[in-house]
Amino acid sequence: MKKTILIIVTSLFILALAACGSDSSEGAAASDSGNDGEKEVITIGYQKGNTINILKEHGNLDEALNDAGYTIDWKVFPTGTVLLEALNTDNIDFGHASDGNAVFMQSGGHQLNYLASEAPYPEGVALVVKADSEIETVEDFKGKRIGVTRGGNQHYLLLVALKEAGIPLDEVEIKFYKDAAEGLAAFTKDEFDVYGSWDPYLAIVESKVDTRTIVNGTDLTENRTFYFGTEEFLAEKPEVVKIILEELQNADQWANENKTEVAEILAAELGLDVAPLQLANDRRTFGVEKIDEEIITSQQHLGDTFYEAGLLENEISVEDSVNIDEALIPSNLD
Repeated sequence: MKKTILIIVTSLFILALAACGSDSSEGAAASDSGNDGEKEVITIGYQKGNTINILKEHGNLDEALNDAGYTIDWKVFPTGTVLLEALNTDNIDFGHASDGNAVFMQSGGHQLNYLASEAPYPEGVALVVKADSEIETVEDFKGKRIGVTRGGNQHYLLLVALKEAGIPLDEVEIKFYKDAAEGLAAFTKDEFDVYGSWDPYLAIVESKVDTRTIVNGTDLTENRTFYFGTEEFLAEKPEVVKIILEELQNADQWANENKTEVAEILAAELGLDVAPLQLANDRRTFGVEKIDEEIITSQQHLGDTFYEAGLLENEISVEDSVNIDEALIPSNLD
């Protein structure tokens, strides 16, 4: 068992190093493709293992934009925060990031332009314990050490779960870990009583370590990915924005019907086994959604919760960053 855990941790550590490798200490993006003749280039940022990664590998957007007279420069980023920084400085035209990444960037004074949302993925984030733990419910978290990433989706899940259970923050010990490799290592060495994780790393933990889920995101957090574009891109290339969203939805619908193939694609991209990625895919539904008042309210609650916990510099208004021209929304989005 110890040997198995060591292999898992080592693999995750190598993945983290590979993701963070860049031209600068801040983790600059790596370009996957260059210009194609005289066609105008659209620069799209993505993170490995996410929906735009599936879109890239599926190839349908390259074909659609090629027919429209454009080519794509795909740039990979280690985190959503770095991707949003590239978007804010006009180094990319379009990209995606998590709900948490977005509120932190907006609170820091950066402009955001929400375009659409990925379908919610509540079961992809959870707080787990080892199978022999005495902890049975969130109420048992009092006095316990809980490991999460600062401002991550599991951190938000912890905050809302504690609030619902009526447990003040000062009655638990929140310990922050840097990345999935560090978190798993600390959990296996019993440095955490409760471990917050997210897919696909949550699925790895469930596949390799004997755990019990105390609570996942169901009815507590939507755990969404959002799509963003620069102001100039939205204003000057509305037809391209519409094609990107349309082909994202097409790729997502293909992914829902081919989850095994998607798991194989992402396993190769991430350097992970197929089995946990299959487990992660089986508990989610891929799909692009128009941003409505319900989604804005949910995202605002996330921002307010982080602000009240002292994590955000300033209060935010999510609605201020949602000014979507209906002409940008393709007919295949609900």
